[in-house]
Amino acid sequence: MKQIVIACLAALAAVSGVQAQQGGVRGILGIGLTTGGDTLASIQYTDGSTADIRAGGLVHFYGGLEVRLAPQLTMQGTVGYQVDDTGSYSNGSLRFTRYPFEWLAHVQISPNVRVGGGLRFVTDAKVSGSGVLSGIEIDYGSTTGGVIEGEYLVTPNIGLKLRFVGEKYTPSAGGPSADGNHVGFYFNWYL
Repeated sequence: MKQIVIACLAALAAVSGVQAQQGGVRGILGIGLTTGGDTLASIQYTDGSTADIRAGGLVHFYGGLEVRLAPQLTMQGTVGYQVDDTGSYSNGSLRFTRYPFEWLAHVQISPNVRVGGGLRFVTDAKVSGSGVLSGIEIDYGSTTGGVIEGEYLVTPNIGLKLRFVGEKYTPSAGGPSADGNHVGFYFNWYL
C-alpha cells in the first residue's frame, strides 16, 4: 500500500507543479455519508439487538488536490478512509474498513453546478472484530470501481455532492463477491 500512496502523491505533485504556475491548484478536505451494498456480516448482541456491516457504508473521510485544466474543467485526486461500524457494545463490535483512491474529472455546467466522475481504486479492505468478535477477520482484494457525481457549490470553497459508486469486493481467501455499490451525500471544503 505504501508504494501506491507514494505513486499517487508523486503523480499529484507533478501535475500540481505544472498547474501551480497558473494558480489552478487547491486542496480538498471532505466527508461523506454513504449507504448501500450487500450485507457483509450481521451480529446479534446479548440484549437482542442486531447490527449489520454493509459493503457500501457508512462514513468516508478524504483529502487531496484539485487542478483546474480549463475554465470549465477540473481534475481531482484524493486519498481517503471509509468505514462501516456496528458501534461499541459491551461484548464486541465489527468494522469494515478500506482506503479509497479516487481520480475524478468535473465539468462546470453553471456557476454553481458541476457534474463528473472517474475511477476509484480501493485497497486494504477488511472486516475485523473486537471484543468477543476479535477472532473475525475477512480480507478483501483490491478493487477498482467507477464514480458518477454532481456537485452544488454553495460558495467557491464549499461544495455539496450527491454521488453513486459502483464496485465489488472479493474475499482474498476466495468465495462469492459482495456488491459494494452505494450512494452518498458529501461535504467538500476547498482550501
